[in-house]
Amino acid sequence: MRNIVIVEAVSTGYNFVGDVIKRGYNPVLLEVKDDTGEDTAELRRTSYEMLETKPEIIREDESYEKTLARIKELDPVVVVAGSESGVPLATRLADDLGLPGNPAENIPQMTRKDMMHEALKKAGIRYIKGRKIKSVEEALEFCKENKFTDAVVKPLQSAASQGLFLCNNLSDVENAVNTLLKMQDIFGRPITEVIIQERIRGTEYIVNTVSCNGVHKMNSMLRYKKQITPEGGYIYDYIETISRLESGHSEMVQYALKVADAIGIKYGMVHGEYVIDKTGPVLIEVNCRPMGCSMTAEFLDSIYGQHETDTTLDCYLDPDKFMANLNKPYRPKRKGVLKLIIVPGDREVEDHPVWQIGSQLRSIYRIAAGDGTTARLYHKTRDLESNGGILYLVHDDEHVVQEDLKLLKEIEHRYFQYILNEGMSRRWFPDPNVPKNDFEGIIKNNRCQGGILVLADDKQDISGAKCVTPAELPGLAKGYDYVIVGCQDCLTNMSETECLKIIFNAFSLLRPGGKVIIPKGTWHYLSYGRQGAELLLRVTGLVIEPPSSADTDEVIGTNEDIIFSS
Repeated sequence: MRNIVIVEAVSTGYNFVGDVIKRGYNPVLLEVKDDTGEDTAELRRTSYEMLETKPEIIREDESYEKTLARIKELDPVVVVAGSESGVPLATRLADDLGLPGNPAENIPQMTRKDMMHEALKKAGIRYIKGRKIKSVEEALEFCKENKFTDAVVKPLQSAASQGLFLCNNLSDVENAVNTLLKMQDIFGRPITEVIIQERIRGTEYIVNTVSCNGVHKMNSMLRYKKQITPEGGYIYDYIETISRLESGHSEMVQYALKVADAIGIKYGMVHGEYVIDKTGPVLIEVNCRPMGCSMTAEFLDSIYGQHETDTTLDCYLDPDKFMANLNKPYRPKRKGVLKLIIVPGDREVEDHPVWQIGSQLRSIYRIAAGDGTTARLYHKTRDLESNGGILYLVHDDEHVVQEDLKLLKEIEHRYFQYILNEGMSRRWFPDPNVPKNDFEGIIKNNRCQGGILVLADDKQDISGAKCVTPAELPGLAKGYDYVIVGCQDCLTNMSETECLKIIFNAFSLLRPGGKVIIPKGTWHYLSYGRQGAELLLRVTGLVIEPPSSADTDEVIGTNEDIIFSS
């Protein structure tokens, strides 16, 4: 079986492994020696866990010549990069082995932000003015020469907005340069030089292209929504797919294809980030590897009908197929969004209720967050890599995705303990000032009829209703006209995740048109109290009802013929 070598098959690049196997080849993973320690090890671990087949893994030798000899023994058909750190080595190996790829002499403009814009300048297409500098003095001189009062300062090599500073004035420029020159780059090397650029303001996009023997094709387009931090950083809020091209997009695609020519791309993919301002499109940076965020092939296929690692293999192994699809219309089948969790500050998280909250959304595809049970320290989000997790949304109806996204953003902003919980958002002991729930009074006051389910701490005899404890919920038949969620004391002994699981399971037992009732004696023990209870109704698609009288303090929701997850 012929071999295909994947250099750093991590994040979305891990999809190469399954694609290679499906084509009848043998994947071999090559890990680079210049990594960033624990972060790289964790990224490899999580990426390898997603592999159905565990391929051979080899490590780059300290000597490039020995690495080349080792790979040559494998007689590979293709050598590709699965991530940013793998681009230089993959490009060099393919070139030295005489395999289809990009000339090794193009590595600087493929990987360094200053060189890629210099390549655009030489090609006569729009570029961002910038300069490689080693000191604050050089940075201020650049701003003075170009009459810039603001600028962007970032490492020469980086990804995911790591080390990027948006500077509003010259004082910000000075602070950014001083900060970066004390840091390490994405590969764990001390930063001795940085790039300062003019600041472009506009809407930021992703254009992913794939190339076969110098012929380029747009593979996918997405739009960024980012937030500027008080420190001048740039953090990701969400990333959404573009279902249909809008005004200005075709010009951006044309420009992206010119960028691929300018930096000398012959084979493989380019993950390009662009801004459209009042002048038109301009490149921010290119990364010659798959897009990040660990998107599965199935997720991408469900949206675009293809995914770029597989399409990239066409460039090397089946160019006729690539050319046959060259003019295929761009018609994504579904809407996709990646909501990245913004952690507002450093916190020791005890529990991950995001798993329960996210699983109720109509468009949820996948949740990538902590394992839900292990406590861990989260640092304040400062770039893509320091997010608190990702929720992947996809649906046939774009409005469903947008509604779920809007709700997630509200929860993130106002009810963060329902995402990452520090164990202090609920009462952990009974409150003697809160009376026990009067279930027969609740049934009478709300004129409940038909099938009535009461969820309580202990079994009780309630006229005209079935009473169960949380332990008895699993296996109950659905179809109740009323579900009264009346737990009190038992909630104080549960984690946030356990509490939500019980409540959502109870909600799921409603029949279409049925009502759930949460009395004050229960919502008092929930995170965010009454508003928290109302939020849980909304998460599951239940419609919040107005109170029936001024004397009632119950939270009531109606199931308007919506199917829920259990």
